[in-house]
Amino acid sequence: MSGEAAKSRILPLVSESGNRRILREWIEGKPRYQLVDAGKAVHSADFDICIFDVENLTDEREALRERKSRKSVMLPYILLVPENRAQSVRDQLRSQHPKLWEIIDAILEIPLSKLQLDDRIETLLRLRRQSIAYQKQRSQLKALRSVDSGHGVVITDADGTIEYVNEVYQQQSGYSQDELVGETPGILKSGEHGDAFYEGLWSTITDGKVWQGEVINERKNGEQYVVVQTVAPIRGLNGEIERFVAINHEITELKEMEQAFREQSEELELLNRILRHDVRNDLNIILGWAESLEETATGEEEEKLERIRSAGQRAVELTRVARDIAEAISGEEEPELHPVPLDDVLTTEVKNRTAAFDDAAIELHSSLDSKVRVRANQMLSSVFRNLINNAVKHNDAAEPEVIITTEERTDSIVVRVADNGPGVPAELKERMFGEGERGLDSQGTGMGLYLVQSLVDTYGGAVWIDDNDPRGSVFTVELPKVPDSVDQ
Repeated sequence: MSGEAAKSRILPLVSESGNRRILREWIEGKPRYQLVDAGKAVHSADFDICIFDVENLTDEREALRERKSRKSVMLPYILLVPENRAQSVRDQLRSQHPKLWEIIDAILEIPLSKLQLDDRIETLLRLRRQSIAYQKQRSQLKALRSVDSGHGVVITDADGTIEYVNEVYQQQSGYSQDELVGETPGILKSGEHGDAFYEGLWSTITDGKVWQGEVINERKNGEQYVVVQTVAPIRGLNGEIERFVAINHEITELKEMEQAFREQSEELELLNRILRHDVRNDLNIILGWAESLEETATGEEEEKLERIRSAGQRAVELTRVARDIAEAISGEEEPELHPVPLDDVLTTEVKNRTAAFDDAAIELHSSLDSKVRVRANQMLSSVFRNLINNAVKHNDAAEPEVIITTEERTDSIVVRVADNGPGVPAELKERMFGEGERGLDSQGTGMGLYLVQSLVDTYGGAVWIDDNDPRGSVFTVELPKVPDSVDQ
């Protein structure tokens, strides 16, 4: 606040020129006061205190009364009267003009004693400041009591005794207002926090500071519930703490979800280890024996071995997808993303898929600069691996063809994976990326496209399916582009 704004504004309404001049000069000589132009209308002038004589009281009576009643905070008025008429003016106002008498806060006699004037003005201004502070406190308490957005509100006195609780607080605790008022918030102690926890909270707020944290409380029925609580002190007119107000936001369901997520993550990690080591090792042994037997197998035996080998390879791919899903789900709640060169990922994955599918033609047509990046993580390769796998495995052409193209836009990169397969029926397109969706009578795992959708969502992108021309499907992935100005 500036020095000018901190000054108390005084409006002088004095008819006699000598007294008016003396009063104006006195006000202007006080750095803590600001003189308000008396030419402004009383009903619109901005002032903290008004000093007027009998003549102006008579002329401006309606405006002065209206201003006095307009605000709920004190607006002091000082009446100046000649020394020889002081008593008669008092008597006349009391008996004949009681409504005017009610609006006057002090009467000073002329000639003025500057010391007395200064003392009376300071006293009245102090009362006005206290009135403003009190009104502000009332407004704050009223606002807190009207909070109705799922937040519980409790107000206590300076000793921590409950004076008020709102409806939400009662619903959270299970206690009625009658049961809570007169008690302390300690009635909700769950036993989950030690004495040091509550002592620290109390020490913070009695120091005049705001405390915020998670609290595990106990409802009336014995159930525990968790709230994010903010506790703040409220000071009185003398600056001392008079009350405390606490606002509670219940997060019990959120904490339960977090616990369930942790348990699920632990289970997924266990499954991941089993798939990665035990199951995959056994599958590789089976595939190895099948490959050895193929050298001597003939006719029907050779056909059966091919079925074993094909089923084993699908199972190996299942372990790979399951591993990726487990890593995506059981990783950190907010995956750490960083700029990833997209062209490098596409080049590497096309090379790997070409080696895996020697009967398919897989081509990458990309003009992306090596510096073009998207915000992703090490799982980005899984997106394109599963899309290419899907394009080959669902393909009914004699020679499956998969063409990967890229398009650089202003704020994004578009990658299209087009195939010459049977295409995707319209009724399947909307749910093709659902968990466990297989469609097209494929022999796939049914999880690859679900992983694609999950990862692309994590990267802030989008994925959809279009028809290819003349046949087949086009799976399109659009990812936000990292600006060139962003460091590696």
